[in-house]
Amino acid sequence: MINANLPWIESPFFEEILATKKLTGEQLNFVREYQQNGFVVISGMLSESLVDRTRIDAEEKAFNPDFPIKTQRDERRVQDFWKVSEASKELACHPKILEMLSLFYDREPIPFQTLNFKFGSQQRAHSDTIHFSSLPAKFMCGVWVALEDITEEKGPVFYFPGSHRLPEYDFSHIKTDAKTPSYQDYIEYEDFIEKIVDANKFEKKKFIAKKGDVLIWSSNIIHGGSPVEKEGTTRWSQVTHYFFKDCYYYTPMLSNMVTKELFLRNNLENMLTGEKVTQTYNGDQLNSLPSGKHIFTLLQKRLRAGSILLKMLKGQV
Repeated sequence: MINANLPWIESPFFEEILATKKLTGEQLNFVREYQQNGFVVISGMLSESLVDRTRIDAEEKAFNPDFPIKTQRDERRVQDFWKVSEASKELACHPKILEMLSLFYDREPIPFQTLNFKFGSQQRAHSDTIHFSSLPAKFMCGVWVALEDITEEKGPVFYFPGSHRLPEYDFSHIKTDAKTPSYQDYIEYEDFIEKIVDANKFEKKKFIAKKGDVLIWSSNIIHGGSPVEKEGTTRWSQVTHYFFKDCYYYTPMLSNMVTKELFLRNNLENMLTGEKVTQTYNGDQLNSLPSGKHIFTLLQKRLRAGSILLKMLKGQV
């Protein structure tokens, strides 16, 4: 059977592969919804106590300036809170979430990053594939969990159903030169994505969530954060990003996609094991894969020169 070297749920041979699966009625509904729309919303998956513990931990630690955190933190979001919060880690590694991701991707999920939010990000439309991508492609997804009821005034997540079928756009589609991009160029990407949405006439949907609702989205779906209508209104939530086993993992935003010099994510830590993730291509080591080390050097210089990276990532959903 041909699988097109993609997650089976995004394969052009989806129906043929689906016919070989033995799924419950509920699983079949989730699979078809995810394949068609690029996302699925699941209620009742998580216990209220876990959701509450995660939010309380975030209130008392993540957004407490007196609590020491070594990762990125500002008034809106905290990255990798799982490293100091057992509740955050438990949520990211929840067996029911992992089971659903395994169903969608037919590979072992690797939770590698959390983002905890106090307020809505208000971030412009984007695809996660500009920040996270893989070889083979599309073995990445995000899981967004509401830690409180999310109303219109709180700045809910928005998304464009079906947009996951678009190409994985990067700066090789936008710029006419072959220079390695930087976060100074990110606004060009956002402008481009907005034009792509308009050109394809995608319908915009907002995720008005109940506490505990789980939103799973495909790596390439276009999404963002709606404006916060009432200043100071919270939007407590946690996002976890997942790669999948037997891939190479890289950042297109910092890669030269023209010359295929990839900024590899060589220091990924699997939350489930606490171990560094071994990168392979469907189980095989690639000796000739470009490393993009020079890009890392440039990034270090930019970080020393100013706060560009922090400003651009400040509201990432």
